[in-house]
Amino acid sequence: MKSKNNIIKIALDLSWLKFTWALWVIPIVFIVYSILRYFIKDEKFIQQGFLPFVYEPIKIFMLIVGIMSVSAFLTFYVKQGIPRKNYFYGQALSSVLVSFSIMFVGFLIALIEKEFVSIIHMETYLGQNPSWLLLYFIYSLTVVGYFVVGWLIGAGFYRFGVLIGMGYIALAVLVLSVIDRFWAFELKGLLGKLLFFNGHEFSVVQSFLGTIMLILLVLWINRITLKKVAVKMK
Repeated sequence: MKSKNNIIKIALDLSWLKFTWALWVIPIVFIVYSILRYFIKDEKFIQQGFLPFVYEPIKIFMLIVGIMSVSAFLTFYVKQGIPRKNYFYGQALSSVLVSFSIMFVGFLIALIEKEFVSIIHMETYLGQNPSWLLLYFIYSLTVVGYFVVGWLIGAGFYRFGVLIGMGYIALAVLVLSVIDRFWAFELKGLLGKLLFFNGHEFSVVQSFLGTIMLILLVLWINRITLKKVAVKMK
């Protein structure tokens, strides 16, 4: 019971910290978006609205936070006598809480825009004007994927240094490319040709299951990488 309580406490602490960082990111993105709407008269950009616009910076933000998470948070919690296992599960739970919370804020702003500011006609891989609830879960799950992949990069460099860490970056790029492909983004160049399912059309269920399986796989690699890593106390 104590271990479970520690995991929940770590998850809540980490979630609150990351969310306070995100509260700076979303207003900045909204200001940039508002300025661009004023100067850019492209009809497609205007009709897409705030939601697809904020989704991209949030993915990058969570990727960066994931990269930072090992050197910053693992060292701190181990110094406090928290087992690596508790840190790992707390961090994993936090990634879900924060991703869904940040995207929820983005969706609220987008809904307000849709109702009061302008007429939005989003066109996504789900078709034109898709279900916002379904889109919320897709975007949030993808953001979770970006965080755990950033965590993968951070774990590789923290344990093995630059040389093997570069291999972790290559793995991270591959995982993110596959996740993007699940949601119907066309891959260009050599990487797209190497993925044997590049021409396959995935259903929403297949894409959800594939994304979740990839996230779980990366979490397992993170767990193995950090399980016995020597923590840098300085």
